[in-house]
Amino acid sequence: MNNRTRDGRRARLLLVALAVMGGWAAFDTHLGARRITRAIAAGGRSRTRSVHSAFPVEAGDTVMLGDSITADGDWTTALPDRRARNRGIAWDTTADLLERLDDSLTGPPEVVVIMIGTNDLEFGVAHAQTVRNTCLILDRISATAPGTRVVLHAVLPRSDRYNTLVAPLNAALARVCGERDVEFLDLTVHFAGSDERLEPTMTDDGLHPNGAGHQRWVELLRPVLES
Repeated sequence: MNNRTRDGRRARLLLVALAVMGGWAAFDTHLGARRITRAIAAGGRSRTRSVHSAFPVEAGDTVMLGDSITADGDWTTALPDRRARNRGIAWDTTADLLERLDDSLTGPPEVVVIMIGTNDLEFGVAHAQTVRNTCLILDRISATAPGTRVVLHAVLPRSDRYNTLVAPLNAALARVCGERDVEFLDLTVHFAGSDERLEPTMTDDGLHPNGAGHQRWVELLRPVLES
């Protein structure tokens, strides 16, 4: 091997190394930003829980549990025939919801509607752990409020790189619900565009349903709750 060939090989290896390092740096920057945002949101989460505690769930209520997707909903107006309680908290994962679940089971409620799991994808939580957490959530509701009806939503499509993880997770969640005789409400077909990502008319940021998205959600959820 002559010097020119050796130098060329070294240059290519250096470029590959720099590309890999750049990829990891981008990943670390993305995840780091998410962690910083979540840390900032922790104060808001604590405050929201405090407000929830001041107005505890009562017997006969319909509790909407989830993350910011649920928190965005005007559920009292959207479900006027039900005593709907919004118990969505931004940035919550399945582990977060499990940790605060008992706060929403006082009463007990008549119905608990759950949509949770999309933040697990962003924070790199393994599907197996998300499924285990979901099992623990469902089992605790069954043990603490055995007469409460539970409706578990599938995770909605997204418009980013995490969207490929949604379908396998939903398949696992559907199996869990089948094993526990829990209602599983999969709205994917109503929210996914032709590319299987979140329909652009249903979102402004590629993750959260906008006004039109929430209207569609309510239109699909209301008859389920009335059945």
